[in-house]
Amino acid sequence: MTDISDRLSESDGIVRAQYEWSSTLPSTAVVETVAVAINREPTATEPLYESVDPDALDALMQSDSVQTAAESVTISFVFADQEVTVHSTGEVVVRAVTLDD
Repeated sequence: MTDISDRLSESDGIVRAQYEWSSTLPSTAVVETVAVAINREPTATEPLYESVDPDALDALMQSDSVQTAAESVTISFVFADQEVTVHSTGEVVVRAVTLDD
């Protein structure tokens, strides 16, 4: 599994990782962080494109206008039965999907 331990924190079933979008594609960061959360190799997850367009995610998070904006952009979606939130600040937050009865 990819070693992301230097950018990772886990508590109460929530996995958080911090990335620099200039050196890591947001789509790659999502796959890496979810793999840690579900304790699988990144290649053992379903394809990211089944949940979100990886190219669009990368383009939006790496946009010059987002990086210079006073407000950050946040995208949330479900991937591999995990709730994923990606912030333009470089943070990826992953938690298990909860089902409400």
